[in-house]
Amino acid sequence: MATRILYLVRHGFHFTASNVSDPQDAALSLLGVEQALFTAQRFRLLPITAIYYSPLRRAAETAHLIGRALPETPLHLTQGLVECIPSIPAGYGNTLTYPPQRLAECRKRFDKAFEQFFKVARGEDKHEILVCHGNIIRYFILRALNVATEAWGQLDMCNCAVSEVLISADGALTLISHNDVRHLPDHLIISLIGVRRAHALFALAKMSCQRGDLAEAQGYGDESIALFESANDENAEQVRTWMAHQCQVEAAAYRRR
Repeated sequence: MATRILYLVRHGFHFTASNVSDPQDAALSLLGVEQALFTAQRFRLLPITAIYYSPLRRAAETAHLIGRALPETPLHLTQGLVECIPSIPAGYGNTLTYPPQRLAECRKRFDKAFEQFFKVARGEDKHEILVCHGNIIRYFILRALNVATEAWGQLDMCNCAVSEVLISADGALTLISHNDVRHLPDHLIISLIGVRRAHALFALAKMSCQRGDLAEAQGYGDESIALFESANDENAEQVRTWMAHQCQVEAAAYRRR
């Protein structure tokens, strides 16, 4: 009897403040490309049979970078994997406002995608990669565990993390791993959790300053400050001060080399 293993991959990092007409469809940053390349190596020796991906640019680019390491594996653009918000997570009622109809439509689309992929394999074993987004992956995980999907906001999901679900021949679902980032170096691990993510972005801003790339440093720094401020964390001022002074010093020192 055949089994199916699904590898759920969140897309690589992209700047949410990217200079594009639709910020939701921004391209991967250089960091995101690096994350995707490491993720590709994680799958290189596995018998992957197909790659499905969301049409949003950050997911499509991640999928194609993974696909380069698996040249015999077909890639399938899948509209049902587009990101949306299935419900308002606890604690976000004052910051997220969505019409109930839109939330219901999102849940309906997520449920349809779940039924499409989380099913018994026919014929031979299937090893399939789904490259998509944090919300939908967390929703899938809770459905696979038969847990209330309203808790999706309580799961972390790092960029290019891998979650793995086994669908047995009898239809039983087993969560093998969630949010696995062992294939990524420490400096490429970017969490969804606000303060943890803010610290990681500040570290990336410092690295960019040391390379003399002030534009990239400013992008990471601005996102770090915004996240610290939203959490009322005093580190916001530390980042702002460092970016305004020490970053300029280190970038100037790099240019004098």
